[in-house]
Amino acid sequence: MEFVRRVVSALGSREFLFGADDNVSVSTKEGTLWRVDSSGKWVKRWFELREDVLASYKAEDRSKLKNAIKVSKITKVAMTPGDAAGTSFTMTCGTTDYPFRADEPADAEAWVAVISKRMAQPNP
Repeated sequence: MEFVRRVVSALGSREFLFGADDNVSVSTKEGTLWRVDSSGKWVKRWFELREDVLASYKAEDRSKLKNAIKVSKITKVAMTPGDAAGTSFTMTCGTTDYPFRADEPADAEAWVAVISKRMAQPNP
């Protein structure tokens, strides 16, 4: 799969990854989420789920890819227990948990649902 190879091999710009044509494939889900960065601070990122890759960008213009992971490497995704606001969820890859936060509970639930659904599908 060309898309996955390019994302995993080089974390470059969206144009480098997809070319100038934004219609290479349709996003399964995209939107703003908050994640904890390496310094422990919550940072706002634009996320996009395509095929077997969840990619995060610095902003919605997708000019700077920050990170990407193959969905097949995700072992668990679930809403965070005890979160009164209902906007937090955790994604687990191997033994590492990655916390995420959406602006609205419905957004967090939608991300968990679409990632879970993608995890259940055979790898493309």
